[in-house]
Formats: sequence, structure tokens, C-alpha cells
Amino acid sequence: MSPGGHLVTTAVACAAVQMSTGSVALTAGVAAGGFLIDLDHVLDYVLFERQRDLRPAAFLRYYLAGNPRLVVLLLHSYELLAALALAAWWTNLEGLWGYVLGAAALHLPLDIVFNGKVTGRNMVPFYSSVYRTRAGFRTSRLLDAGRIGAPDPRFWSAFFVGSVVSPRSARASSIASLASPSAAARPPRSARASSDRIARLAFGCGSPPSLRSGQLDRIARLAFGCGSPLPRSARASSIASLASPSAAARPTSRAR
Repeated sequence: MSPGGHLVTTAVACAAVQMSTGSVALTAGVAAGGFLIDLDHVLDYVLFERQRDLRPAAFLRYYLAGNPRLVVLLLHSYELLAALALAAWWTNLEGLWGYVLGAAALHLPLDIVFNGKVTGRNMVPFYSSVYRTRAGFRTSRLLDAGRIGAPDPRFWSAFFVGSVVSPRSARASSIASLASPSAAARPPRSARASSDRIARLAFGCGSPPSLRSGQLDRIARLAFGCGSPLPRSARASSIASLASPSAAARPTSRAR
């Protein structure tokens, strides 16, 4: 999720916690777990990416464009949160409980949903330190960075919008979905509705209310060859003569 999105959601959560509990320590912990947890991106940027341009705009552009080679992210970790939750239970520190709440119930779920839409990957295992360690923390093995497009050049717009899918990847996804057999075999909703309406009319299930039952019966009989205007006796003799072998072998008077 974008930094601005985390800032807004964390501010709302902090306001709710403060009004409901009145605990400053708990509110501060939620703020740290909901927003300040992203400081581990700064650590990665300086220590592992060895970037020296410390301007906020450069840092933001570097990450939103999907440029990092490694994603260590020490604080984005299920294992760390489990250990902190155990420590909070043992010590009963409100600030620690707030951090666990902000990170586990707010920050990570939002990252999983929104970052998964951009990268096109299931992000649930990504936030396991063990999972990232097995991949060597390499972005190429953990994320599809090629799907990420160039961020907005305006700082505040990029801050609140975050990473975006590149136009090329978006077009490729659209073409793949249109070319799939299921999409090709599935008629549009309007066509399905028209087919259903025709079928209902043919079987007398969705006819206009102006048609009387007698008219419906006559239409149905004509549609299935049962509503000939000939009398019953004439129809019977005609069918019998047509079905007889002699009638089949005997040419008509016009042919003779």
C-alpha cells in the first residue's frame, strides 16, 4: 500500500483507539505499528541497497518504481510479530500491544491486498522472514518487479497513490484474459439475457401479459407442428396416406 494510504488509515485507527481507550501509550503503539513500521524500508535503502541519495523524493521514487534488488524488511515479519505478541502478553505493556495491533491488524493486511494487486503475486507468504530468507531476499525471486510502472513524478501524488502497474503489463493482462478459452466461450450478459428471454417465450414462460392462454396454446402448437388448421379427421387421413409405402412410391398428379 502507498505511504499516504498507511498514513490515513493509521490516523483513523489512532483516533478511534484514543477516543475509546484514552491510552496514549496504546495509541502511540498503533501509530508505530501502522505507519512507522515502514522505516525498515529506509534501513534496506541505506544498508543493503547502498543508496546515498537521502532526499525523500529520491527514496520514494526508488521504491515505488520497484528498483530494490533486495527486500530484507526486518520489521515486516510474521515471526517478529509473533515474538512481540508473546513479549506483550508477558509484560502487559500497552505500547507493545498497540504496536502488534497496528502491524498485524492494519499494516500487513493492507500491504498484502494492495501490493498483491500491483505485483500480481500472492503476498501472504512474502511477509514471512523465513520465506524471504530462503529466496536470498532477492527481489527477482520474490516479486514480479517488471509489472511495476513509473510512479507519478509529483511527490505528494506518488506518496498517496503508491506503485502502479505498468501500461504494458496491464495490456498484456487484458489480452490474456480476452484470449482465454473461458472468456471466448462465455457470451456477454446481454446475449445470455436475450437467449433466456427467447427460450422463455418459446415455451410460454415469459410471454407478454396481453396474450391470452388460448393464444399461447395456439402459438405453441403451431411452433411444434401440432396446430395445423386442418380438421382432425383430415389431418389423420393425410398423415396415414403420406406414411403408406404406396403413397411414397406413387408420384403426384402434377408429376404424372
